[in-house]
Amino acid sequence: TPAYNFLAKSVDGEVGVDWTQGPLTLHGAARAVSRRLGESGNGAAAFAGGFNARLNQYIGVSADVGSFVSPTVTAAWSAAINVLIPGSPHTFSLQASNAHSATIQGASEGISSPKNVLYGFEFTIPLHLKRFSPWFHKSPKPVALGSAGGATVGAEVRISSVKFQGDSVTIAAGQAVRWTNADPIEHTVTFDGGTEGGSPVIPPNGSYVHRFDKPGTYTYHCTPHPFMKGVVVVK
Repeated sequence: TPAYNFLAKSVDGEVGVDWTQGPLTLHGAARAVSRRLGESGNGAAAFAGGFNARLNQYIGVSADVGSFVSPTVTAAWSAAINVLIPGSPHTFSLQASNAHSATIQGASEGISSPKNVLYGFEFTIPLHLKRFSPWFHKSPKPVALGSAGGATVGAEVRISSVKFQGDSVTIAAGQAVRWTNADPIEHTVTFDGGTEGGSPVIPPNGSYVHRFDKPGTYTYHCTPHPFMKGVVVVK
């Protein structure tokens, strides 16, 4: 990542690598600056590392640390806890850091004063232009996905307000269920444990039909929004 620090009059850069295994992601970075802020000497190098870990489907934590190699300075660090609010598309996070700023140099040297920890929070509110300005886009054409295989549709599930409305339905073996996406965003029907094939991405105004041949209880969720869950009971 190339950058120019106008305050330090420095050409800065960073090369980062990531490694992901399941819910854990490790980060590493090497940084270089042509002139450190407040100095007129030569350039400097810095290294940083951190991680992101998803504890469950609603909570994740992250932390990182970075420091110039020479001369010795206070290392910059940050930590955060991130929460997906159940039943909504919103997220909330609490953060703490001693970094000077969010620049490459600021993330490589921590504040050394006694009150050296800064705290913050973030709350996200997704805004979809189609939802708040329906005149901005035309309504997408209906798209029908999946196949009932000649079976009757025994239950309808409407997807709206980022929720499966009618999250539990009961049908007879050999019947099908139709999901209709009334949201302005994409969803999926993904069966837990791979018990059934599941849907591709269902676009706004699209639908998906799936036939169930074997009795049982089939739980499912939406891959982009895992807090959305539903159940199909086949008798």
